[in-house]
Amino acid sequence: MKSSLLFFRKRNFYNKFKGTTLILITLFLSTGAVYAQQSILDKQISIKIDRLRLEDALLAIAGKAGCSFVYATERIDFNKKISISFNEEPLGVVLKKLFGSQLSKVQVGQHQRIDLVFAKLQTIIKGRVLSDKNEPLSFVTVQVVGTKAGVSSDIDGNFQLENLKEGKAVLRFTLLGDTLSTVAINAIKDKTVDLGIIRLSMPENMFDNVIITATRTPEQMSVIPARVNLLRSADISTQSQIHADMTDILGWTVPGLSMGSNTTSNRSQTLRGRNILVLIDGIPQSTPLRQSSRDIRTIDPSIIDRIEIVKGATAIYGNGAEGGVINYITKKPVIGKKIGGMSTMQFGSDLTNPFSNSAGYRFSQQLYGTADKFDFLVSGTMDRTGVRKDGDGVVLSPRYGLNETNTYNGFAKIGYNINKMNRIELMYNFYNSTQDSKYIASNGVYGETPTTGIKGENKGAREGTRYNHNAYLQYTASKIFANTDLNASLYYQNFATVYDYREPPRWKTGGQAMITANKFGFRPNLNTNIVFSEDWKTEVVYGLDVMREQTAQPLVDGRMWVPKLNSTSMAPYIQIKNTIAKNIIFKAGLRYDNIRVNIDDYTTLPSGKEWAVNVKGGDLTYKNPALNLGLVYTKFAVFSPFFSFSQGFSIFDLGRVLREADENTINKLNTEPVSINNYEIGFNSQLGKHISLSASYFDSRSKLGADLESIDGFWVPVRAPQYIRGVDINADIYVNQKLSFGVGYGYQEGKADIKNDNSYSKYLSGLRISPSKLTAYVKYAPVKDWSATLFYIRSGERNRFVPNEKNIYAEGEGPVNAFGIFNLSTNYQLNKAFMLGLGIENLFDKTYYTTVSQLNARNAEYVHGNGALFNLSLNYKF
Repeated sequence: MKSSLLFFRKRNFYNKFKGTTLILITLFLSTGAVYAQQSILDKQISIKIDRLRLEDALLAIAGKAGCSFVYATERIDFNKKISISFNEEPLGVVLKKLFGSQLSKVQVGQHQRIDLVFAKLQTIIKGRVLSDKNEPLSFVTVQVVGTKAGVSSDIDGNFQLENLKEGKAVLRFTLLGDTLSTVAINAIKDKTVDLGIIRLSMPENMFDNVIITATRTPEQMSVIPARVNLLRSADISTQSQIHADMTDILGWTVPGLSMGSNTTSNRSQTLRGRNILVLIDGIPQSTPLRQSSRDIRTIDPSIIDRIEIVKGATAIYGNGAEGGVINYITKKPVIGKKIGGMSTMQFGSDLTNPFSNSAGYRFSQQLYGTADKFDFLVSGTMDRTGVRKDGDGVVLSPRYGLNETNTYNGFAKIGYNINKMNRIELMYNFYNSTQDSKYIASNGVYGETPTTGIKGENKGAREGTRYNHNAYLQYTASKIFANTDLNASLYYQNFATVYDYREPPRWKTGGQAMITANKFGFRPNLNTNIVFSEDWKTEVVYGLDVMREQTAQPLVDGRMWVPKLNSTSMAPYIQIKNTIAKNIIFKAGLRYDNIRVNIDDYTTLPSGKEWAVNVKGGDLTYKNPALNLGLVYTKFAVFSPFFSFSQGFSIFDLGRVLREADENTINKLNTEPVSINNYEIGFNSQLGKHISLSASYFDSRSKLGADLESIDGFWVPVRAPQYIRGVDINADIYVNQKLSFGVGYGYQEGKADIKNDNSYSKYLSGLRISPSKLTAYVKYAPVKDWSATLFYIRSGERNRFVPNEKNIYAEGEGPVNAFGIFNLSTNYQLNKAFMLGLGIENLFDKTYYTTVSQLNARNAEYVHGNGALFNLSLNYKF
């Protein structure tokens, strides 16, 4: 049968509805029974339209599809002429391409009738922001000056301002508080004005001072009311070339952080005299329930893009962050490259005897790229160190040492951009670092001769971190509602580390301890921006931390020294940032930790005691509100002062208390948490383009603090009120493109009120309070392709304690003498692809005792630091 088309237009009837004209196009098909079985929107359409009115084009499409369209005409210009072609494309896709975002709804009714609903006409300004390097810029704030109207650009740099008032106006483009450009516009009523591409010139160091750890949202360091340090990718690469060990990289560069011990342990590496919460992309590595003292060495530096260090107790991260937070942020793919990568080969050894048994090697390979909506980065690193020696050429003790250590790190990150506003990202990292040494320790005498390494066979299993698995699945969404962005992540960590073998009578028959930990967590984090006026803006960050953790300390042979500690925690938090009169920034936040720790009945493992204790387990509950307040004044770059008050919270090493229990139930043990009140005042200063200064003074107090005291060879927590005070100073001077230098200084001191009479008569031990530290550098780049940086690190002295009647110092209370070493890092760019690098640790081959070996006052740990070591590397980028 032949088909017929009926086309009706009723003008007078629809004039009653504000001039709306309803058009009904009806097509009857004799073959309708066949088409009824197929979804009309899935029907394939092939048609070529050449300069037809939109209304006529729609009529032609209806004829091809065998359907009818019902729509209102006042919201679309149906008289404009279009040219477009479709080849075997579904009708639904054809309609979307034809009308774009103006088509808000398509509804299929009876008899192949399709209702088209169009969005209300709006006054719109849209465009796309790119950097001067032609890269899309996301999170650029685009605001109409003098109004509340504003949006942020999406992942591709696109932005669209809607419901604007017609007429002339000015758009301001800002990123992280810096105004990058202003553009004059003319908004036309009920029309969309496309500004096209807007290129923004980026300051060279714009992203260098941006951190996210302090408030869980990106912001400039200058507006944070606390002392923060940032190690950028170039800083990490430079230090890794000298020594690719995280404890040294941080110890050499961060004022207020204790020096590294040149071992696998970071037990006494405190920040401002208190314990640190270490994170990898926000995943907790620290185990506050039973400190592993190996949380700083949980990832290889080759995969770290930046390290953010927030100093002082923080209410934002909860349990374990009493001294601050160190967050390792992993690398991301290079956007815009289909495939790229970097290969690194490195050879290292003694500077004075390069081809001895001190030789080691390091290989690293990274691949990254993008494919359509996917991006990826994969990396693998292998590192083997040789025999370490001091400045006199004597082999260092292998106990907890870094000599003859094998390290492996595997990393993968895959991202998928669902659309411009939504993204999913998956990350996984594996880290392993164990010692395989042919040497054993030969004890020296504290204060006289060092403990060294001699040939021998080690008992027990290999020391070191057997595995550290970290993974997250992260979803980010922009503008999910009312200027609100979402970042939600599921994360996982599984960790196991092995310590050295101890001879009897330790644990009666000897043995080797481990610490195991696994964590599952969920963290939804929302960020809402509220603009009250051009001079008053508010940003609210809020969310929930949920985590399940199990920590234990068994022996390698299966005996349990510290029972399994099963904890569940839930902590809602909120942080509010108010910008008032453009230059006054007030911050306030609150977090409420609710933690339950379940402990089964257990029996202590006798060690230094003749008997075991049967302990009845149960639940320990901790509920802790923590507050933070801060104020920053940013009007004058030459002097930007800040003040902050923040509370911290930590369940201090519960495992140590449990393993030394002399009561028969956990309810009789002192398991009170450590609560910290931290006060800080300081300033940031930018003197012209060449000089940056920052300084602060802090006072950290706890009504029931915790220090460690050695009793019968075992560290036991000692509880008493404490205070720690100190200063933190940084200065950087940029002379010109060839020359720059800087200096950093950190000092802290602390006391405990062990008599509980407000006398604060006892100094805190060296395990908590490190000597002062001075760091300095000079960077010189005489030509474009060559640069060299000389570093100086000086550890000061601290002598606060007296020996007993046998002239023996208590452990952790040994006097520390000052020492200083020079390190060197230099690079030469051979061509666009190849770069040659050289790093030298302890340039002048000085023989010295490490800070930790002096303060520990133990024969077995009285060791020298490394002599002069070099690392020669070749990097290839493609």
